Amino acid sequence: MGPLLQAEVETQLLNDLHPYGIELELSGLVVDWSDACQEGHCTQALDGNLEEMSSVGVTTLDGTVVVEGWMDFIHGGGENPLFVFWLLLDVFRNGEEHHVKYKPHIPEHIWSRLPEATKRLCTNSAKYDARWKNDPLVDLWRHTNAA
Repeated sequence: MGPLLQAEVETQLLNDLHPYGIELELSGLVVDWSDACQEGHCTQALDGNLEEMSSVGVTTLDGTVVVEGWMDFIHGGGENPLFVFWLLLDVFRNGEEHHVKYKPHIPEHIWSRLPEATKRLCTNSAKYDARWKNDPLVDLWRHTNAA
């Protein structure tokens, strides 16, 4: 990831903590890529290559782990908008791990923000976001908009 893409990905990941009830001062959080593992779903955006990654962490400035998860995205390639989100997410509170997103599907709060053209791209099995063609929200949208 180039610096522009990394900044965008980190901003979107930190903002995507809010729907899971994680109301922290985002200026005091840092995305930790040190244990991240590339998982195969790729795209080109802004100034670099983006690949879905497991073991992405978010820490406080003193290094305390706040969350850990698997990040993914919807892009569609080219000039289409990039939507980065937590595919799986664990929150650490008082030394205990809590699974807050444990189904590897597109979150409804992300799906509701997607333009129709991006939703359509998710149904295409031969393009960038073919990874999503069997997602429950994509499948429902496909059947609802088949006419």
